[in-house]
Amino acid sequence: MSTFRLALFPAIAAVLLAGPLAGTAAAQDDKVYPISEVTNPPKLASSTNAARLIQESYPADLKSRGVGGMVELQFVVDSKGKVDPTSVEVVDATQTALGEAAKKVVAKLDFNPGKVNGAAVKTKVVLPIIYKAN
Repeated sequence: MSTFRLALFPAIAAVLLAGPLAGTAAAQDDKVYPISEVTNPPKLASSTNAARLIQESYPADLKSRGVGGMVELQFVVDSKGKVDPTSVEVVDATQTALGEAAKKVVAKLDFNPGKVNGAAVKTKVVLPIIYKAN
């Protein structure tokens, strides 16, 4: 009987400590999903807060001259709903100064994270921001 236990224990230990099982979970955590692969896309936690931050970021010289424009940003929202600041890229901007302003703002935004089958995941997002002169 004791030989059976000794022979069985290494087999169980090998299954429990197998690298591929542990590695699969880690790889899932690091995967960044395109918006097309998530069941629920990330959503702004507060559109009111986002609008306020965008308005506050509007460069004063452009605003005073009535110069508006559009900025398109691409970034990653992590599984906690935070923007990865190292991932923020300006894809397009009608004014360079607006692009820089929008880039700083997006890092301050909070999102409800994207989900795949109910699990929060990292998601690549493209967000247009429009600056309107009043």
